[in-house]
Amino acid sequence: MRNEIILISILQALLLSPLVFAAPGEAYGNVTNVVDGDTIYVQIQGYDSRIGNITVRLDDVDSPEMDIPEGPDSRNYTFQVLNGSFVSLDLDDVTGMDRFCRWVAVVFLQNQDGTTANFNRMLVDSGHACIWDFNNNEFNPADWWSGQIPSGASIKGDSSPPIVAPVVSGSTSGPFIGSFESNKYHYPGCQWALKINPANEIRFTGSQDARNQGYVPCKECSPP
Repeated sequence: MRNEIILISILQALLLSPLVFAAPGEAYGNVTNVVDGDTIYVQIQGYDSRIGNITVRLDDVDSPEMDIPEGPDSRNYTFQVLNGSFVSLDLDDVTGMDRFCRWVAVVFLQNQDGTTANFNRMLVDSGHACIWDFNNNEFNPADWWSGQIPSGASIKGDSSPPIVAPVVSGSTSGPFIGSFESNKYHYPGCQWALKINPANEIRFTGSQDARNQGYVPCKECSPP
């Protein structure tokens, strides 16, 4: 009996350790489904095939629930950006899974110029999630903005979450992004902003700056 217990423990370690201790970019795969704004399925590649299709809960952000008007909008944003996309994951090696057996992670997309984009941050920048800084994981969302969370971002504590998650309010202070080949300006995380060729990219300090240069708000991400 003792030998059987040891064998089971070894098998569990072999199965879980690649994910639990994954560094940024070590766990990767394709997004196969989007449940809501902050929960996705990823078919893991490059590891033991037994891991398969895992549920991923985006770390330290919270999107509106699907039963309120903002919920489907948040899911649609995540679906448009991530569904079918190849992503890399920085999985939390402190908590591992949450109480719903979802892997907690920061999700990264690759930009056209070879750099990576933090989708957790994109979700907040686009106005489809608020920051929910849990203290039981390894991450600090302030690091996503080089140590300072934008003043326009909604934040809630981790002790008594509200029933309805607030959506990030629009910030007129930017930054916003546009293209020399278009007259639209966007939040940095907007799907259309991500498609702008870096050579054509123009940045605005705020909405008034963009409007003064003849640009109008993108109808997809609806900046102020």
